[in-house]
Amino acid sequence: MKVAELRLPSTDAVSRGVAYGSALAAPIRETIARYRDAYEVMGVPDGVAETVAAGSIAAVRAWAPAIADELEGVARGADVPIDDVMLLTARTEILAHAPSANALECSTIVALPEGRRPMTMQTWDWHGELAPTGVLLEVPLADRVVRTFTETGMVGKIGVARTADGRGLGVHFNILHHVSDRSAVGVPVHVVARRILDEAATLDEAIAIARDAVVGASTVLTIVEAAVDGGPARAACVELSPARVATVEPADGYLAHTNHFLDAGLAEGEATSDTSTTGPRLEHALAQRDGALAATDAVSLAAAMCGDAGADAPVCVRAQPAADLADRWETLLTASLDVEAGAIDWLAGPPSALDAATVRRFG
Repeated sequence: MKVAELRLPSTDAVSRGVAYGSALAAPIRETIARYRDAYEVMGVPDGVAETVAAGSIAAVRAWAPAIADELEGVARGADVPIDDVMLLTARTEILAHAPSANALECSTIVALPEGRRPMTMQTWDWHGELAPTGVLLEVPLADRVVRTFTETGMVGKIGVARTADGRGLGVHFNILHHVSDRSAVGVPVHVVARRILDEAATLDEAIAIARDAVVGASTVLTIVEAAVDGGPARAACVELSPARVATVEPADGYLAHTNHFLDAGLAEGEATSDTSTTGPRLEHALAQRDGALAATDAVSLAAAMCGDAGADAPVCVRAQPAADLADRWETLLTASLDVEAGAIDWLAGPPSALDAATVRRFG
């Protein structure tokens, strides 16, 4: 996956979107075409993608009008209809209608060592054919700077925000599946992540924004708040579903999440396939607690996340070329959030390949 870095102008939301769409028009149009084909191949029923896309932009206009304006600008800049841009932004909600739920996407860890900044890392596991490109966006807003990695044409996924008064917040992103998915067309979960980065300054504010969204598919947002005025850093996993929202707190200064619900109530509606690797990945991630708490930078945290297994760790996902598209996953990105500096340390590949020579910083 090729990753572009794009620093958007300090203007209104529509103009920011136009700048984004114009700069990456060709890859945006290519990604739209790839997703449109994939929805058919992966079994999304005829007409569902278009219905969800149209309903999603209406939901975003009502719930996050500034983000809706930015999406309109992306469409204008790339010279495509807004509903085509929503085929990307609402891809989680559209794919909730596909028969496969073998979620291999993403493993996240957060360590909260005493007296040091939070250490965070996640893998982004996805279908390489659908994401030949990605983008790191820098978005200057009135009271903060947002930096986020996302698929080309979307407005947010994994990211950090640094406010003018020195507060830092980060968001990691893992897909989930619940029996209530598809029960309504709501706000795309990628938009929920971006609005948190745009508006929240604290963990509590971020949770409130997440609880306010009516969503049509499930996701967990792992939110990290930098320490302020001598207080401790904080983190929580916010599990979203159309049924309800729940939070999962750290245990002994550590959080780990993969692709199944950890809240007992939401777990009763778990819809991830029994063949998913989410269980072994979570077991592995939890076992890396001590190493993660000792890590001091992205390089040492990547080594800790892999543990003794190294490149054979279950969090380093390799594509199976003979598998169908729905089951052909690979670790496309490893990202670590420096919530104090408002920066993203990243590598287009698995954590086993992240070292001092390969890591890059967006900040």
